Amino acid sequence: MNITQEIGSRIRYYRTRQKISQEKLSEYSDLHPTYIGQLERGEKTPSIETLYKIARGLNISLVTLVEGIEDFAEPVDNFAYKSFRLIEQQTAKNQEYLYYILKQILEMEK
Repeated sequence: MNITQEIGSRIRYYRTRQKISQEKLSEYSDLHPTYIGQLERGEKTPSIETLYKIARGLNISLVTLVEGIEDFAEPVDNFAYKSFRLIEQQTAKNQEYLYYILKQILEMEK
């Protein structure tokens, strides 16, 4: 995952966590709904002004939206961190399922 895809993933995460549609976020951030979708899919790279508008529309700080993003600047083989980020963006129920699946896999290796 590159920085653009990670930003898109974060936008989608915070938007869905708040149960806001892309259309509502576009209203809140004064951006076109199609553009929000392109950002979430990692197809467009947002400017800092766009990130600010989105953060404001999500009612989160810009820091919250981009915190730790430098970890995605270069390909990293830190699978623990990548796994954490992937799991973190799931619902609580899916996190629980993933935890138990991972635990069972690790117990099989003993």
